Amino acid sequence: MNDLKLFELTDVFSATEIIEEILAISAEGLMVINLKGEIVYVNKSFEEIHGIPKEKAVGRQVTDIMENTRMHIVAQTGVAETDEIQTIGKHEYIVSRLPLVIRGQCVGVVGKIRFQHTDTVKHLTQKILKLEAKIKKTDGNHHDARYTFKKMVAFSELSHQIKKRAIRASASQATVLLLGESGVGKEVFAQSIHNMSSRCNGPFVMLNCSAIQESLFESELFGYVGGAFTGAKKGGKKGKFELADTGTIFLDEIGDMPLALQAKMLRVIQERTVDKVGGEKIFNVDVRIIAATNKNLEQLVKQGKFRKDLYYRLNVIPICIPSLRDRRSDIPELTLFIWKQLKKEYGIYHKKLDFEALNVLKNYDWPGNIRELRNVLERLIILVPQESITEEHVRTIISGQSAVIQSHFGIKHDLRSLVALTEKKAVSQALVSANNNRSETAKILGISRALLYKKMHLYGMMDP
Repeated sequence: MNDLKLFELTDVFSATEIIEEILAISAEGLMVINLKGEIVYVNKSFEEIHGIPKEKAVGRQVTDIMENTRMHIVAQTGVAETDEIQTIGKHEYIVSRLPLVIRGQCVGVVGKIRFQHTDTVKHLTQKILKLEAKIKKTDGNHHDARYTFKKMVAFSELSHQIKKRAIRASASQATVLLLGESGVGKEVFAQSIHNMSSRCNGPFVMLNCSAIQESLFESELFGYVGGAFTGAKKGGKKGKFELADTGTIFLDEIGDMPLALQAKMLRVIQERTVDKVGGEKIFNVDVRIIAATNKNLEQLVKQGKFRKDLYYRLNVIPICIPSLRDRRSDIPELTLFIWKQLKKEYGIYHKKLDFEALNVLKNYDWPGNIRELRNVLERLIILVPQESITEEHVRTIISGQSAVIQSHFGIKHDLRSLVALTEKKAVSQALVSANNNRSETAKILGISRALLYKKMHLYGMMDP
């Protein structure tokens, strides 16, 4: 402010008026929001670009003005996002979102909109071309990332801390390693991180490393050219990394990746290039990697079953997701959240859980975590005919005596339904017996691991 005394105009106008006029005539579109996401300032360029007068913008939520904005996310994370591409109207602009820090405290976010000058910024031009190609492409091989942090149940202090860490991680491009027991919701975290990242408009591609046969692993990850091997498609096939270009690849159960493939995975992470099976050309890929495992990778490294260098490449931002028994205060709200989903899914809206039933659910240890909780609730809503689910019903279902409820209340099923119910129960009990180790579960059931995953998908027993 003192420097503005150099202007003779300060005898007539205040320093604040001069600054406001300088900002107003700036060629860059400028907008400022507070931590609540409310717009507190826009300049003339912003008004022209958006076609919204200042009077209709100031005081409103930024998400009401721009559907694809990330200003409110930067306000949450405090991490700047510079030189990103954003579509406004029919045009693409290069934008920056910068935390407004005063005396060491973030008080808001400044958004800067630049006009298109991508011909002078080569790497940004490449981003635009890749984005356009991705929009035009209709490829159904990637998963729909439907989970977000807004839908995540987190009432306990521990859950809040883990959620905040994951939100912070979403603002970067660094590799994330999700750790935790089977069934804790690692895929939910992976999708939420993707959806809050700057890659949210790109694909989210998932690969379960324990569900792929070792002989097919390389072709699944990196793809192959036509005629690479017997049975290969004539035109070849894209691998998961190529499908995830400009987006996120989620490598679930990374601890089960074959040792022979780990060296090639390390090279992809380091160089961001892939070469297809049977091909000679090397492809550049722009992907963000999120990995997950329920195994102790450090122990596997000591046993020589996992490469130390790959472990350190993956373990950039580790996030340990707590088991359900370690965050019991989340169980009631999580139960009601799942119960609401199940009522809608099955069209059963009249049933409710009484207070004692909720207490039993809260005090149970849940070795299968959220997956087991959903499984128990699903059986309750289907098998119990009464409108009110009691403590007795819950204890009976948890103890695995579903047949007792069926016979007691005279519930009848056709042969197909009975087979499905029995099969689902067998898979559920085998998972618990094997402490959710899927290889061991498949052995207990006497089926292949691939068939086990097929059954788990069929009965909604994969990570929620």
